[in-house]
Amino acid sequence: MAEAQALEEARRRNPVKLGSWVAGFFVALVGLFIMMKQLDINYAKAVKAGLDEQWKADEAKYTGVTNAEASIAALQGKIAALDHLHTNRFLWGPVLNALQYTVVDQVQVTHIWTLQTLDREAPRTIANKTIPGTANFEKVRLSIAGKDYSPATDGYKKYEDALNHSPFFAKKMGGREGFTIEGAPGPKLQEAPGSSREYHVFTLTNQFPDIRRDDR
Repeated sequence: MAEAQALEEARRRNPVKLGSWVAGFFVALVGLFIMMKQLDINYAKAVKAGLDEQWKADEAKYTGVTNAEASIAALQGKIAALDHLHTNRFLWGPVLNALQYTVVDQVQVTHIWTLQTLDREAPRTIANKTIPGTANFEKVRLSIAGKDYSPATDGYKKYEDALNHSPFFAKKMGGREGFTIEGAPGPKLQEAPGSSREYHVFTLTNQFPDIRRDDR
């Protein structure tokens, strides 16, 4: 019996068996560590998937906001352009009002016509590079035709002076005289067959300063 117990005790103290147990413990520990890390990885993937979905949702909102801002900026640009046109456009009401105060005896206005054009700014060449024009120039021309019944045939000159010295036209032209006779007054004509009243026709023209309208 003592011998059997000694063999059993020796078997229990066998270093190989002890090493096997220790190795098994560490293997189990490593397996547990790997399992925990895999769980962490799976959790991180789930968090990332949630963040990706949230990012896509936020990205769609951001795109909507930026598109709205672009639309607002374009609309504001159009409003600014309309406001610029509204505040800088050539108004004919003040012109017609000023003509009411330039009446001259024995001169009768028969026709008034205007010409408004937009001429594109000519391209420029800088350092051998052609730069297209970025503005239009609004040109406004006013012509007035009338009859001069004055005996000395100088009524049209008085009317020309009245127009050029009108406060409105003087301010509009920057102080310089803008109205000039177009051609020469026509020959004297009778008011009606057998009438002693005679007149000659004339045309006065005024070219207003150009108005620059930049592209917007």
